[in-house]
Amino acid sequence: MSNTEKIYKTQGIILRHYPLGETDYILSLFTPNRGKVRAIVKGARKLKSRIGGHVEPVMLTSFLLTKGHNLDLINQAECVDSFRIIREDLTKLSKALYILDLVDAITNESQSNNDVYLLLLDTLKNLTNDKNDNLIPYFQIKLLGSSGFMPELYQCVNCGKEIVMNAHRFCPDRGGVICDSCNPFNVRILSLSLTSLKVLRFFQRSDYSHVSILNIDGDTNKELQDLLYALLFSAIGKELKSYRFINDVAEETVDSLKGV
Repeated sequence: MSNTEKIYKTQGIILRHYPLGETDYILSLFTPNRGKVRAIVKGARKLKSRIGGHVEPVMLTSFLLTKGHNLDLINQAECVDSFRIIREDLTKLSKALYILDLVDAITNESQSNNDVYLLLLDTLKNLTNDKNDNLIPYFQIKLLGSSGFMPELYQCVNCGKEIVMNAHRFCPDRGGVICDSCNPFNVRILSLSLTSLKVLRFFQRSDYSHVSILNIDGDTNKELQDLLYALLFSAIGKELKSYRFINDVAEETVDSLKGV
């Protein structure tokens, strides 16, 4: 491989970073054409580092990298969008970190998925511009679809029969709705309200411009988030600390509004 082939330029959204030694970071970033990339950025943790302010999680940054055997090496980094409004608002930041965690957990390295990249970028922009509680469940179901795990919402995932309204439940371990007649062993079966089923179907076939104007009550929104997280847990196989964090921040916000 020539030196020219080893060097490449790309934009990427920084999902997270890990300390390496005393002064370096390993970055996990998601790019439009290369998918998830892990790369070393040297000296980023030094107090006077010029590059350190361009490689924080949530940022959209332009990179010049050298292809490595295991990890690529970042030669240059310039922030394109710091998403400052998100980073300065704890509620928005908790949601953004959860979104980034999901992408990091459900994607594999060096597998291009431009749909996920565009979904992630659009979601961060929408999170910056509005306070709509529909954004997280919408992102969850679209991420599942773009990653090959779109839930089945019309036919029973156990017997294949068409779902009858109000005679249904949700089975995250099988990837969708299940009829009242089926009771498979060793799987989780969760309740699923008719309202939530209708909303999920609408999210599945709609873009965010239509979803953002829906007025969904708090109980339904919480049910949607929990059901979709259960489905994502089945897909990624591990708990995410950021999910607990997003709920803790939401509870603290409610308590502060009540004056507790």
